[in-house]
Amino acid sequence: YLGVLLCFIELPKAVLDILRPAFERSRIKTLCLSNSRLSGDMAEFTRKVLQTNHLVTEVGFADIRFSREDVKAVCGAIKSRNAGNQFIKGLGMAKCFENGIDTQTLKTI
Repeated sequence: YLGVLLCFIELPKAVLDILRPAFERSRIKTLCLSNSRLSGDMAEFTRKVLQTNHLVTEVGFADIRFSREDVKAVCGAIKSRNAGNQFIKGLGMAKCFENGIDTQTLKTI
């Protein structure tokens, strides 16, 4: 199984669309995304990968400023996986919220 870390590289939606089929089919266990200003694109990319690649069991984010909607997209994919007995065993988020995590977003997680 693979652990994939994408760090310090801007990946616009067009590039993520090219990479996504490989991420959906590869034997990835851990997916970590770090230091991207394109939070919405990263959240959507992660959502799609989690919906199709059920080998992924750990997801991590660092220094990606998520909106509440981005968090809902990622957590929705995790909840869907867990409901289907394809559990995500680890979720890490470090420095992902501009002024700390608000109560409403925390409830989503």
